[in-house]
Amino acid sequence: MKIRIHDFLNLLARWRGEHARVQDQAASANLSRLRVVAPLVAALNAVHVLIFALQLVRAPVDSNRYRWAVGLLITHLTMGLTMLAVAGLVRHLQRTHQTRWSQALTIGVALTTLVFSVAVASIDQWVTPAITPFLITCMAGGVILYLAPRVAAGMYLAAYMLFYVAMGITQHDPEQLLSNRLNGVTACLLGLLLSVLLWRKFTTITLQQSELEKVNAELYARHRELEQLTRQDGLTGLFNRTTFADLSRRELDRGQRQGSATSILLLDLDHFKRINDTWGHPAGDAVLRHIATVISTAVRSSDLVGRLGGEEFTVLLPNTSVQAARDLAEKLRQRIADAPLPWQDITTITITASIGVGATTAQEKRDFDSLYSLADKALYKAKQLGRNRVA
Repeated sequence: MKIRIHDFLNLLARWRGEHARVQDQAASANLSRLRVVAPLVAALNAVHVLIFALQLVRAPVDSNRYRWAVGLLITHLTMGLTMLAVAGLVRHLQRTHQTRWSQALTIGVALTTLVFSVAVASIDQWVTPAITPFLITCMAGGVILYLAPRVAAGMYLAAYMLFYVAMGITQHDPEQLLSNRLNGVTACLLGLLLSVLLWRKFTTITLQQSELEKVNAELYARHRELEQLTRQDGLTGLFNRTTFADLSRRELDRGQRQGSATSILLLDLDHFKRINDTWGHPAGDAVLRHIATVISTAVRSSDLVGRLGGEEFTVLLPNTSVQAARDLAEKLRQRIADAPLPWQDITTITITASIGVGATTAQEKRDFDSLYSLADKALYKAKQLGRNRVA
């Protein structure tokens, strides 16, 4: 028995936490519902006002029927005007997104509606013992608005206390009074049960949607990461060989359509194996990252920079003549030579690079493989001529 009580208390604690997480969404959903329901209720009350106005014409002034018609006319008129005011407040709160006031308005509307139903049911006692308006309102309140269980319980308790007192004022038959009060308990309990079920369903669906959105966001982030990994070199962050080739082909096609020249630089670090053998592979990786940064900061934002693998890098230069490409290659070679890499606060690693230049015009219509082959031959020549040079 103790275990069951403990489990029940844990369940209630978990529910309280879940309810707190969906309060804002419930307030927003309630505003959307009230925006539709409030004008409809106002229109329904207007119809009742017309009907009871006609009843006043027919009923004797000093009769219960006359008092009944007057009471219901005033009650429905007041309720209709209240619902019109609620409709205006709903529009304002939806524009301003004031969650706290939205929650207060929802509770106020639900409680006010129950109060009006108590008034209608008690006035009806002058001509009929039925409490149908109170029963309908209790049930409707449980299925129209999202109310946290504690709020709903307090609201229905307050409504029943008012109902209990009001019945005693207008219903003087003891047996009928007892019957109405018992039926009022049933109406409030049914309304509360419906409200709790609706709230739990809303809470469950909202939390599931939230978790689904979270999972989708994580999947999207991972997809972007995977996409980035397939497009970029993992060590330097530059385009990998495949991506660089694809983008270069597009640039070459565009250059041919626009009639502009396109150049490519093929860069190879001199004696890179010696760096790995002397300082280790971590130093080699640091050198590659360093060179990637030097190249990226030396070229234009429209230029494409990639790592082909190992110590080979490449740069595609759209709208660039062969002479302009050579000038940039020389500038880049000099920057690399003038930027040794500090290593472990004890030494610096001197780096040089050989660069081959290839270029094509729109009239030549070279494809990427042909352009790459030109640059590769030029790089080989630079190596043969003694390295640390442009060819």
